Amino acid sequence: MDSITELIPAGLMSKLRQMTLRSRYVSEGSMSGSHKSPFKGQSMEFADRRRYIKGDNLRDLDWKVYGRTERYYVRQFAEETSLRVNMLMDASASMGYASEGNITKYQYACRVAAAFGYVTTGQQDAIGTYVFGDKVRESIPARTGKPHFRLVLDRLSVQKPSGPTNTGACLHALAETISRRGLILIASDCFDDPDAVFNAIAHFRKRMHDVILLQILDPAELELPYKRVTAFVDMETGERLELDPVHARLAYKKELQNFIGTIRDHCAKMNVDYRLVSTAEPFDDFILQYLSERRRMSL
Repeated sequence: MDSITELIPAGLMSKLRQMTLRSRYVSEGSMSGSHKSPFKGQSMEFADRRRYIKGDNLRDLDWKVYGRTERYYVRQFAEETSLRVNMLMDASASMGYASEGNITKYQYACRVAAAFGYVTTGQQDAIGTYVFGDKVRESIPARTGKPHFRLVLDRLSVQKPSGPTNTGACLHALAETISRRGLILIASDCFDDPDAVFNAIAHFRKRMHDVILLQILDPAELELPYKRVTAFVDMETGERLELDPVHARLAYKKELQNFIGTIRDHCAKMNVDYRLVSTAEPFDDFILQYLSERRRMSL
């Protein structure tokens, strides 16, 4: 994973040029762009009125309001700003898992990040990336431009999934670090304490970020397809368990669905855009479908 073309096939790249990525909410950027800002400026879209203050531009006076109230008010307009997309990548050991015929969960997450970054950079918005496991390992603050995009991909490519995870603590720390509101993409298998994870995601929502949570799982984790007694080893703790998957499958899938359901319900309550993604799903299909849905959501 050392180049854009290795992560984004040429055919997909041409389709991504037709895509856009928008926040569902206002964003705070440092340059003029195409996204709604919480700040008031001089764009053409009316936003609000406030009482006249000495020194205000007289051209912004609302004479219709004056005619009704005999009080001076000035019109305010919604300023447009650039979007900041920060991609938070789980690189704990469990993200390094891949069943036969599939790429690892971390590799899939990197492809998603590459596609998001390509679209974001193409619309002249800013991308940043943070990689975490039991601590934040890599911090690349959001910037614009193709050289920065290549730097992001290069830094992601050298990371290898390893070690335990402490998702909640890492996300809390990043919520304090990423001050300007924008779009937060979290790519993780979410194999951690759900309460800790969602307390941290609530931290981002409290700061008015638009949050996307992609829970990336391997098809073997979803289906437990093995047909004979198998030794399962926890990639983060080394704990070993032997079981007969034929007899355990129903109970396993019930627990997994309960776990996924808990995550989905928490996301719905916090207005977090949640997606469950299997690494068996063709990447091109997933990213194009998701971006198309996202565009409709942001209209």
